Amino acid sequence: MLNEKKVGKTFGKILTGFIVGGAIGSILGLTLAPRKGTDTRKILRDKSLDMFLQGKAYMKEDQKLPFFKRLILKLLKPKKTTKE
Repeated sequence: MLNEKKVGKTFGKILTGFIVGGAIGSILGLTLAPRKGTDTRKILRDKSLDMFLQGKAYMKEDQKLPFFKRLILKLLKPKKTTKE
C-alpha cells in the first residue's frame, strides 16, 4: 500500500519543481529575448491577424455546409487503404 504522507511529499516536490522551473524559464526567456517586447507583440498580432483572415477566407470558400458539419464529415470519412 502507498503511504499517504510519502505520496503527499512526492507530489509537493514535483509541484515545487514545476513552479521553480517555470520561474527560471520565464526569467531566462525575458532576459535572453532577441527582440524588444513591442516588436514581439507586433509580430504576434500580425501573425494572429493573418491566421484569422486565412480562416475567414476558408469559411467563405464553401458556404453550403457549416464549418463544424464539414469538420465532422471529414473526421468520419473512412480513410483510404492501400491493398498490398
